[in-house]
Amino acid sequence: MKIEHIFNIVKTGNKKSLIDTQPFEIDYFTLKNYNNYEDHSLDNDFSRKYYHSLVPLEERKIISKYDNDKINKLGNNLGNNLLLISGDFWGIQKFIFDGLTSSKASKILRSRSTMVQLITYAVIDRIKKEFNGSEALLFGAGKFMILAKNENANKIKDIQKELDSYFLENFFGQNGFIISSTTTTKNKLLNQKNMEEDLDALGTDNDDKKLNKFDLLNCSDEYILQDPFSKTQKDDAICEFCSKRIKTHNVDDTKACKICFNDIKLGKQLTKKAYITIFSSDKEESKDNIYIIKLDKIYYYAKFEDKVTEKGDTFDISANSYYDYPKWSLNSYVPKDENDDIKDFSTLAKNSSGLMALKADIDKLGDTFRELYKDDFRIFNRLSREVEFFFSDYITSLVAKKENIYTVFAGGDDLFLIGEYKEMMSLVKEIRDEFYKFSLKKTTISMGLVMFNPSTPITFISKLADEAEKRAKVERDSIDLFGVSMKFDTFYKIENDFKEIIEYLENNKVDTTTFYYRLIELCDMRINIEKDIRNAMWKSKLNYIIRRNIDKNNNNSEIFTKISNLIEEGEKFKPTIFLKIYQNRDKNKEKKND
Repeated sequence: MKIEHIFNIVKTGNKKSLIDTQPFEIDYFTLKNYNNYEDHSLDNDFSRKYYHSLVPLEERKIISKYDNDKINKLGNNLGNNLLLISGDFWGIQKFIFDGLTSSKASKILRSRSTMVQLITYAVIDRIKKEFNGSEALLFGAGKFMILAKNENANKIKDIQKELDSYFLENFFGQNGFIISSTTTTKNKLLNQKNMEEDLDALGTDNDDKKLNKFDLLNCSDEYILQDPFSKTQKDDAICEFCSKRIKTHNVDDTKACKICFNDIKLGKQLTKKAYITIFSSDKEESKDNIYIIKLDKIYYYAKFEDKVTEKGDTFDISANSYYDYPKWSLNSYVPKDENDDIKDFSTLAKNSSGLMALKADIDKLGDTFRELYKDDFRIFNRLSREVEFFFSDYITSLVAKKENIYTVFAGGDDLFLIGEYKEMMSLVKEIRDEFYKFSLKKTTISMGLVMFNPSTPITFISKLADEAEKRAKVERDSIDLFGVSMKFDTFYKIENDFKEIIEYLENNKVDTTTFYYRLIELCDMRINIEKDIRNAMWKSKLNYIIRRNIDKNNNNSEIFTKISNLIEEGEKFKPTIFLKIYQNRDKNKEKKND
């Protein structure tokens, strides 16, 4: 049986790819048989691991039998009057980064990202318990959509109150959950007609609530006005990880608040266990479990095990192929040392001139999602699932091949990595190339990268990477490096042309950092000709530099032309030079160590 590639429905371009498939059981499972695409250039590990699980409703159709059966079952079981409930975890950046120092970041960043998903899962379960027979249509990256029977709307207000009170008490209103809802009908859902008006209403409700994130009149009184530091009089009693709550627990030679301590426990177990079971209880459980959230007097916990013993919802979070429990890519790769502990950022940069942060995002994907969202839930689900899998599973499998790259978060269509800069630059090319195969070149990806020292505050790193990503997305299919944005193809061409020059310089023993700084000065002159006419002399200066450093007889017209052409690129040439300067610094360090 054949199914069409999901990106065939994206209007840009006309290239199509058909995918071999086999019977669908769950989202991810072990492949026993495989035949390549008809177009081998679009074949990669992603296709072998995932596409085969998407058996279509009809041959050569995008809609999967799984999604179709689920929608039909819900429509028939819930009656004619339905309720669409959406959830949005807002303030995720603050939840993960705020108050966290770089020296402590490696112990907690990945677990905070995971906690976003665990809390979201618990909120879904809370709603499903309140609305009998309801099911989640979408789930990922702090967002969800649930289809339920249209019952008392006060139930949603009660759940919102529980969430608001929890986030006010523990996170001081810096983040939280918005729950929105709208009504629809069975006929609209099953026939996928006239859904646009209902979905627009859901979006409007969500937008309105974003302007009033906390309904203080609907919160528990004890959490509205509180002094979290009333029990302490000294600065040294504040948590050394988040800098916002009181110390309560020992962590090695420091102390942490109860929330950060719980996050640290989560981080340790996340990288060492194969399974996670999420369960709820009406009482506090063993401290060996990971506390998630308390809603309506019910405690939600996660238990990590190598062999499943706990009752609840169990997932395989290992990197192994599926063979028993459903896969959930919570255990994104983080580098570990010889003691099996997570490397801190100083260790990642130990033998390097610096660390690099990468943020990546698919260009204009929101437009595609909005169209599919209104057109057909089932197609929207398919694209959402595949994009989620590409970032959370496949990309992190590429990261796992590196020794010094740390996954901060990878899910939805977002990616944030931190690591040694040379490994990061190599990974950038792999991600871009693999995404091109995944999307059939129908859409593109842009990336922002920033260099930093291990002592740089993690919130500042995140902000700089965000700004770099936004600059890159202006043109799309672009990279922003050292504050300079350009198309990926332009960056690759400059890099390849510069490699020829570097090889020539090394052969002539002119591979010095001083020489490369002079090239940067010439780039600045070329850029600023209009400001000062004297900068037009940059070619004369280049000629002088070549004669002085390489060949006094001036027999280097070819190398002069090649360097001149690169300097004509102005700002776009400079990032490649900076990378070479950092590489030279690393070489000098290695020589001194030898």
